[in-house]
Amino acid sequence: MFSKALWLKHSKQARLALILLYLVYFIIVPFSYYNNAANLKNALLTHSAQPYLYISDFSMLSFMSPVLVLILSILLIGIERNNGGIDFQFSLPYTPKQLYLSKWFFGTIHILIANLGLIILTFIIHYNTILHEYIDATSFVVIFTIIILFTIAFFTIGLTIGTITGHYFSQVLFSIFTIFSPMILFYSVYSNLKGIFNVDLFNNTFEKRIVNWSIPYQAGPLSISKDFTKNIVEYPTFDYGNLFVIVLYIILFLLIGLFCYNRYANANNGKLFVYKNFGLFVNSLFVYLSATLIALLTSTIANGSNTIIYIIGLLIGTTVGYFFYKRLNKFFD
Repeated sequence: MFSKALWLKHSKQARLALILLYLVYFIIVPFSYYNNAANLKNALLTHSAQPYLYISDFSMLSFMSPVLVLILSILLIGIERNNGGIDFQFSLPYTPKQLYLSKWFFGTIHILIANLGLIILTFIIHYNTILHEYIDATSFVVIFTIIILFTIAFFTIGLTIGTITGHYFSQVLFSIFTIFSPMILFYSVYSNLKGIFNVDLFNNTFEKRIVNWSIPYQAGPLSISKDFTKNIVEYPTFDYGNLFVIVLYIILFLLIGLFCYNRYANANNGKLFVYKNFGLFVNSLFVYLSATLIALLTSTIANGSNTIIYIIGLLIGTTVGYFFYKRLNKFFD
């Protein structure tokens, strides 16, 4: 897992993503955090009666970091399926388990290094500017704990999807779908029930549960704000339910990735999916979602809730989705 040869190989493959990762963590976010001090000074001078302080840099980071680590996962496992590198990799004296774990540890260690560097820079900026007079530095414990786990979860998901997809194109698309799948599937089922049976089965409680189990929403608000009028500072807090979901995603997808990568499924490299049966499942899912989308569009265009129009839209969408996926799959054969 810590083979020097594998580490160098991964470094060469992923250098673009690593450059972007460290650029964001070591330059863009620290510089943005430093600007808060200048903005606060300006606010105290120009709005002395009602100054303001709102730090959103870490919320921005919780959006940027998943994108960066998904790119990292694609470079580590998706690209090599298309350039023949995976065949060379499996000829090396390592087991599939060691190869997969070496990629996961490689990405995870770089995520930890990037965050450690950002933590150090943030504290240096914090205690050498006016910010330390108004912001409690202990809030960073919550922020960075969430960001680290959240980012590792996205990286693990992207890497795992790469073990079942045969092309980086499908890895990108299916990673995005997997991340948002709880919400996508919930709303597609809800739309079809309402469109076909004309019954509103919407349940706010159930929707909230779906959101609670969807990984994109687990970071929560990571901004810091100070109300100078009431002298109250609002900090991010731990939601232990969210932390549990994030850790669960990491463990679950790490185990799935190990299981899939350990099966030497390389015969379908370059195709959309390396497992034929899984490809059939995705085909059915793609057709279903395409049918739902087109049915919703036809209902919207018709400006009504006519069941017949909705069903016609489903039939059109099913046909379009089937032939589009068939054409797409043929393109990658």
